[in-house]
Amino acid sequence: MRIESIQTHLYRVPPTVRISDSIQSIYIWEWIITTIRTDSGLSGTGWSYTLGMGGSALRAIIDDYLAPILIGSEVSNVERIWQKCWQELHANGPGGFTTLAIAPIDIALWDLLGQQAGLPLYKLMGGARDNIPAYGSGINMHLEGEALAEQMRGFLAAGYRSVKMKVGRDNPEEDVERVATVRKTIGPSVGLLLDANQKWSAGEAVRRVRMLERFNPSWIEEPILADDIPGHTYARAHLSVPIALGETLFTRYQFADYIRANAVDVVQADIPRVGGFTEWLKIAKLAEAHNLPVAPHFAVELSIHALCAVPNGLILEDLQGGSLTDLDLLAEPWRVSNGVGVPPQKPGHGYVWDEKNLAKYLVTGKPRDVTATRA
Repeated sequence: MRIESIQTHLYRVPPTVRISDSIQSIYIWEWIITTIRTDSGLSGTGWSYTLGMGGSALRAIIDDYLAPILIGSEVSNVERIWQKCWQELHANGPGGFTTLAIAPIDIALWDLLGQQAGLPLYKLMGGARDNIPAYGSGINMHLEGEALAEQMRGFLAAGYRSVKMKVGRDNPEEDVERVATVRKTIGPSVGLLLDANQKWSAGEAVRRVRMLERFNPSWIEEPILADDIPGHTYARAHLSVPIALGETLFTRYQFADYIRANAVDVVQADIPRVGGFTEWLKIAKLAEAHNLPVAPHFAVELSIHALCAVPNGLILEDLQGGSLTDLDLLAEPWRVSNGVGVPPQKPGHGYVWDEKNLAKYLVTGKPRDVTATRA
């Protein structure tokens, strides 16, 4: 089965809920969707995303540079294709735009391999389990008091046994008050995950997290700039709360550096950001070899397959307002049920796009109404 054509489209889709964390607000999701058609008649789809900036560049990288050199390639050579793409783009940077551009191709290839084998992706990639617990995740820095408590009650009513909230307000006492509200709302037995989105320096992270330790958080996510490995090592050595990170890392080499530095407890590699399933599986195995769990960032539809494929999968992030179903982009909706994610059972990744709804958000030229995510 060989690649006959590669077609990529860009869509700019507004969130269905307000999205705000300690460093940014998101007004548009960009989805870069690639369809690979083969000489066998099968077609597969894959996708990347941005937080509203860079989607047209990714579309151009795929259309103008990657697609022409991949036509005629054997689909089963997924590792060879990944390496070819990465080596072609590496001089422009090993990760970021490089890996985000590779991901739609890689995911589409895995979709095709699953269809060819007649297996859902999680079974094709390892089949370690048939379901995984999920947590209700809110990008909710703007919420406090009763509004924040109401969001958490909604997560509990949906069956989640763990929830996540944003921290990192300028006034640390406001974080204490907001976390206290959530812990009181969810009770002592529900997992409480905190996410600072790289807000603090290492010393400040230690001071701020110590103020929150009495609420028994299960982890503190991205407390420090992702480029600062020594800072994370320092924070991890001085905190009792586990450190989760990885959404802003892009290669297995970056993850290896963090692991060697004893700077991480929970590995959160984001499947589109690291270049698709091919690279993500290597990072998961790297984590497994160091007895670390994986809990991918975002991309719930892809993460459910990845987490159920590997033995060290920990928990699935189900972001309120961030799933393809929440955005009404799937013809056949898929959701977490009663706090547990079960992968689609169709061959491949199992998702079917709603082409009519997608068409409303199609960008054919330059994006318009571009808004900065940071003030």
